[in-house]
Amino acid sequence: MTGILATCFAVNQPLRADVFENSFGIANGIYAAEGFGSNYYLGVRYTHLFNKWHYFVETSVGLSSLKSPVLNDLASFQVFDSQNLMAYEFLFGYDMRPLNGLPYLVFGVAGLNQGGQSKFAYVIGLGKQIPLAQFFDVKRIGLRYDIRDHIFRQKLNDNGRFTAHNLVFTLGFQYYF
Repeated sequence: MTGILATCFAVNQPLRADVFENSFGIANGIYAAEGFGSNYYLGVRYTHLFNKWHYFVETSVGLSSLKSPVLNDLASFQVFDSQNLMAYEFLFGYDMRPLNGLPYLVFGVAGLNQGGQSKFAYVIGLGKQIPLAQFFDVKRIGLRYDIRDHIFRQKLNDNGRFTAHNLVFTLGFQYYF
């Protein structure tokens, strides 16, 4: 029984984390802009993994929208020049247990273009890369989930400034090379 479990879950023979050092991924999910509701999010990312996947640096670009049915119903004016949102992220990540169940931690910076206004944001989050080679006969494909918080200062309609938290929830695929 132990042999079957070890084979199924790769406990005794984990995938070698030193074989692939880079990955390219596509992610989709939900972008929850504070005060504007949640909208679909689509992003791409490039990741460089080092020290047997314990550390990584990543850059990503994502697109979403600031459409809000609530604001459209309540306000007769437009808050931003456009309803488009674009996020550029530059992150550093630490994974204490790569290829196992614990999530990694990320932190870094982001540039947000919210409706024509550029913002600088700090990013914190967690997630997990799950190479499918652990379960199937595919060596270069993986599944990945992330939860990130874009933290920045916001000012709307000449009111006081406040700290905004835009949350990003994504699920996607990674290609390792």
